[in-house]
Amino acid sequence: MRRNELIYIIIVIILAISIKLVDLMGPNNLEIEKQIIIKSGSTARQIAEELYRQEIIKSRVLFNLIINFKGLENSLKAGAYNIKPEYNLLDVIDLLASGRVATFRVTIPEGYTVEEIARRLAVLTSYSEEEFLRYARVNPGKDYLKDDENIIYPLEGFLYPDTYIIPTEYKPEEILRVMLSVFESRWLERIRTALDPAGEKEADLEVNREVVSGYSIHEIITIASLIEKEAKLDEEKPLVAAVIYNRLRMNMYLQIDACIQYILGERKERILYSDLRIDSPYNTYLYPGLPPGPIANPGAESIKAALNPADVDYLFYFALSDGSHVFTRSYSEHLRLQNEMRR
Repeated sequence: MRRNELIYIIIVIILAISIKLVDLMGPNNLEIEKQIIIKSGSTARQIAEELYRQEIIKSRVLFNLIINFKGLENSLKAGAYNIKPEYNLLDVIDLLASGRVATFRVTIPEGYTVEEIARRLAVLTSYSEEEFLRYARVNPGKDYLKDDENIIYPLEGFLYPDTYIIPTEYKPEEILRVMLSVFESRWLERIRTALDPAGEKEADLEVNREVVSGYSIHEIITIASLIEKEAKLDEEKPLVAAVIYNRLRMNMYLQIDACIQYILGERKERILYSDLRIDSPYNTYLYPGLPPGPIANPGAESIKAALNPADVDYLFYFALSDGSHVFTRSYSEHLRLQNEMRR
């Protein structure tokens, strides 16, 4: 074979190999974005097999060669990943090594109930509303939660309102635990310190220890949830808090309409007298003291108001059409102002 012919054959072989490598290294065969789940404990070879099976990579051998060359054999992270059609082999390897798992974004507004949260999460995940509620009915071993058969959802009040970025692989109990952990990190120790007579005062958290002394963390969050549902305006929340504490101190029924709404499970424009007779521990028209537990998940301003109620002697309030309230000290004054407003 002549030397020129040999050189030509070698060039053709090199070109063929190069073209093949470019193809194997190139974008995958997906038509739309696809999600894969890499199980915990999977080896690099097992991951290569799964990626090849799902047509995300074109060569298991080349995948493992690159992984070994880069020293990433033990660096590929478990989780759910979104693979786009334009991702090439190196993109996939970089994604798995970086641990940029697929996520979804969810915002939980202040005052949402457990059932409303479950409804929103069910829309954004593959799990049903009931699957989330099943875990919300169980105390996951938290000492600040209360074990009481009258409590509908032990997690109510402690799924902190915020915007969350959640890995799509998370199961219902894991998602709810994330929300509990945010409450714990932001408020648990602050409330515990606030309720401790010997606790140090925080510069950004006013506490009326004379009023809140003797209350538990669970009771404070219960009060905060009542404030959250009753007061639309932040500036009125300390006033609503004062009414609640004043009534509790005087052994008066709280008579909070938001508790009736919670029992009903759906928002009614107008509470009927028949609704006030519903026999439930949450009915503060029939049962004295606080309801068994929170009736919503309160935000920061409501928690602050529960810890620092206004120094006023109001015992009554009623709502105006703009969402504000009129506060009064006596029932006669309460009725008089209501009648005047109706004229």
